[in-house]
Amino acid sequence: MAADETAQQPRRRGRPPGSKTTTRTRRRLDGSELIQQLNGMVAELIKENRKLKRQVEKLTERGTTAASTAVERSLRTIQRRVQKALGGTKRRKRRTTAAAPVAKRRATTTRRRK
Repeated sequence: MAADETAQQPRRRGRPPGSKTTTRTRRRLDGSELIQQLNGMVAELIKENRKLKRQVEKLTERGTTAASTAVERSLRTIQRRVQKALGGTKRRKRRTTAAAPVAKRRATTTRRRK
């Protein structure tokens, strides 16, 4: 009869008893451990960047012109994002021609109508 009594009780919602999550503070890394961790992350990003470069070369060689340009553009975007994540140097775009001087308009005063 004990099994019948438990079957008739409504099932409890939520977590089962004793499964409360405990919050733990993360141990702060010292300088050498932090550098090692960052070096590992940078190494992984470099590997991924090389892999993506190889994919760009493969896909541009075998695809059609229209399709390969779109694929190449998207892969270049991914490559740029990876380089940005690595903290690479910023490339500045050079101006190809000198910008034409912008003529300033004379300031005219406008009056309100009454």
